[in-house]
Amino acid sequence: MALGALVNLALCLLCSSVELVTVLLLRGLALLAVAVVQLLRLPGQAGNAALEAAKGAVDAAVELVLGVAWDVIMAVVSAFLDFLWSVATGTAELTATAVTELLEAARDGGEEAANALAAALEGAVDAALAMATKLVESYVGALGQVVDNLNN
Repeated sequence: MALGALVNLALCLLCSSVELVTVLLLRGLALLAVAVVQLLRLPGQAGNAALEAAKGAVDAAVELVLGVAWDVIMAVVSAFLDFLWSVATGTAELTATAVTELLEAARDGGEEAANALAAALEGAVDAALAMATKLVESYVGALGQVVDNLNN
């Protein structure tokens, strides 16, 4: 009977030892699997962070380019409107001067009126040419600013 109890105790110790070793091996394998999954997940997270940083850089670059383009457009429109205003005021002054001269010439005589009319027409042609020249110069200047802003 004592021998049976001793064999029983030895088998219990053997089974418990095998069970403990098995549990330790399985737990170690599980922890190893978790570590491998964590290591495989890190490059994905790093790649995602790099993509987010690149997206932020592209967004900032697009915002900068659109801001510069808007500033250039506003400068061109402002210059064009200033040019039109100066042409309109110059033309109004020229017309007022020509009408005044025509009225004075009409009082003095017909020949002087014809000369004044010819001079007024010549002045109108000169004003139209000056306006066209200023328009072309303004356009070329605006294009130069656009090219300079794009190069910077």
